Amino acid sequence: MRTPSPNAPLLSTSSTPRFEFQDGHELVADSLSKAQRSDLMARVRGKGNESTEVKVQLRLQEAGIRGWRKHPSTVPGHPDFYFPRLRLAVFVDGCFWHSCPRCGRLPKSRRTFWARKIEGNRRRDETTRRALRRRGYQTLRIWEHEVANDRWMSRLRRVLEEVHRKEDAARRTFAGEAATD
Repeated sequence: MRTPSPNAPLLSTSSTPRFEFQDGHELVADSLSKAQRSDLMARVRGKGNESTEVKVQLRLQEAGIRGWRKHPSTVPGHPDFYFPRLRLAVFVDGCFWHSCPRCGRLPKSRRTFWARKIEGNRRRDETTRRALRRRGYQTLRIWEHEVANDRWMSRLRRVLEEVHRKEDAARRTFAGEAATD
């Protein structure tokens, strides 16, 4: 951490102290107590990786893929896209927040904090995926960096086709059994 220049003047006459460092950077003291800041930050609720989700949503619509819902509260983990008929949960994960093996990285500052935070996210993702699989759901993860190309769409189509094939086979089996009765 930088230390203020010994003869650094207060830059402002406001009630919030400001210090100038020798390298020209400025430090501003927080006007809230640690407890107040913590309470304020705890109330911040993200809405997901909206720009990436919107891109995926637009591509699904352009491709004519229907039958999905966004963030259903009845499905564990509240997947970004859920195909109820197929029991397919699709998660669109940000590379930073979910520790993408290809491009996830830790910031240079507060590495311990971020390592714990991101590892917690990664563990929660794995726990959610396992819980969904145990309950008979299929899962698909789309990484943020994958949205730029259409490989994710090919993977999704393969999963959709596989589920449809299984449904058709089950229907044929049922129809065959019903016809022989």
